[in-house]
Formats: sequence, structure tokens, C-alpha cells
Amino acid sequence: MTAYVIGLTGPMGAGKTTVAQMLRELGAKGLDADAIVHDEQSRGTVGYSAIVQRFGTGILGEDTEIDRAKLAAEVFADPAKLAALERILHPRVIARVLEARSMLPGDQILVVEAIKLLEGSLRTMCDEVWVVVAPRDAMLERLRARGVNATDAESRLRHQRGEDEFRSAATVVIENAGEREGTRAQVARAFERSRAIAARRSSAGSGA
Repeated sequence: MTAYVIGLTGPMGAGKTTVAQMLRELGAKGLDADAIVHDEQSRGTVGYSAIVQRFGTGILGEDTEIDRAKLAAEVFADPAKLAALERILHPRVIARVLEARSMLPGDQILVVEAIKLLEGSLRTMCDEVWVVVAPRDAMLERLRARGVNATDAESRLRHQRGEDEFRSAATVVIENAGEREGTRAQVARAFERSRAIAARRSSAGSGA
């Protein structure tokens, strides 16, 4: 039996990475879809070639690697371009998640952190969907702290699902308003529940 999968998502700046780290500290294995995407657009990969062919050399940096800021500026304001980029990269993310899931035992929890979890087939691979939410002002502040200017931060949030849509898709909602210990307590409670479900499923599957 393969690992029990928690899909972790939420708006940009909500705190998914913080929650993912907390889950790893509690014993989960983690997989970051954004990191996979980064790998799959490195020079020399099939993804790199497909992206440059689709969007042109203007998205490259001086080192001829894809400049992620330039690519983001190219696609985030144009839904058609964003969809084209996702068609290139999404199959590689799915393949990597399937590989990781198959290599772990049934009582192990694999957390897949993905901003686009709800839009495609990745969601169907998850036993649970966890959504991290935060006040809009907090999300904008966190994005600005990462070097995203105010205009781009507003644009990125505007082109995402609304909080209500995220909540309606969730098995678990983590409220990450800013007080870290409060967030940690929510994560720990929800993780204990998930771990118990995974253990029961694994035991049933093994015939114990």
C-alpha cells in the first residue's frame, strides 16, 4: 500500500511553506511542487526546451537559465499563457508525486505542497486536502517581503481562487493569521487525526 497523501494548498502568501515545515517536524515526508517545477525548467531538461520554444528567449537570464521573475511576469497576467505553462510542467509534477508516493509505506504521510493543487489531476491523488488561509493584508505583506512589488502581489492574488473556493475544497482548514504557536497547535491536532486514519487504512490493507 502506498503512502497516505495530504495535498497542501492555499493562496500565495497564506503560509503553506510554514505549515509544510511544521508537518515535517511532526514526522511527515514533504514534497514541494514548486521545487519540482523549478527542477523541471532547468537548462537541459525537456521542460526548459518546451518553455523557451513557447515563450521565447526573452524569459532567459544572462546565464541562459529561465529567469523565474521574467517568466512569472509573462504568464500571470494572461490566463492563456499560464495554462500553456501548466500544460508543459504539470505532467512532470504528477510523475514525481507518483514516484514518491509509491516508495513510502502505507502508514507514512506524504505532504504535497502545491499552489495549483485544486486545478488538475494532482488533487485526485490526495487522501485529504489541507488549505491554509490568512487575512489578505498578511498575504500581501508576505509577498512583498519576498520581493514581489505591490502591483504584482495584487495581480497574483486576483488571478487565484477566492478564499471561499479554497475552503469549500478543504478537508482541513488551517487559519494562519500570524500567531505561530496558534498555527502550530491547529496543525498538530489535524495531523494526529490524519495519522490515525493512515494507520487504520494501512492495518486494514495488510490484513492485520
